[in-house]
Amino acid sequence: MIRTLAVVSLLLAGCSPAEAPAPAAASPTAPSDKMAASACARVVLAIDKQDPSPMDDMGTGGRAAESTDPGVKEAGQRLALAATEAGKLWVADEPGTDMGPVNLRRSDAQQGLLAACTNLFGDRPWTFEKRPTPKPSS
Repeated sequence: MIRTLAVVSLLLAGCSPAEAPAPAAASPTAPSDKMAASACARVVLAIDKQDPSPMDDMGTGGRAAESTDPGVKEAGQRLALAATEAGKLWVADEPGTDMGPVNLRRSDAQQGLLAACTNLFGDRPWTFEKRPTPKPSS
């Protein structure tokens, strides 16, 4: 029934199914992989912040892990694992714990996600990237 309606509407419009107009492409400012776009914007903010909490990275990694892009997905899983490991040590807050190696793995995972995002969306700045609001001059 739906196919019949589609063909009838095409015939009424003077088009054959082969000549039917292609569906409108997604806006270049709105990526089709929203989870990847969100994770990519968040990892940029985390890297700019230079010392985000592991909880921020867990959320970013989780979003990236839900991406449809295999590179972003794998990088997100690595970030989520590294952030979880860092989070456990951060919450335990045991004196004398060397956070250096864990934070290095987390930083490497952030850079890996940023590289996967660059492979997917091209060079920054991305149109969907959240940028700080400029401060008004006084």
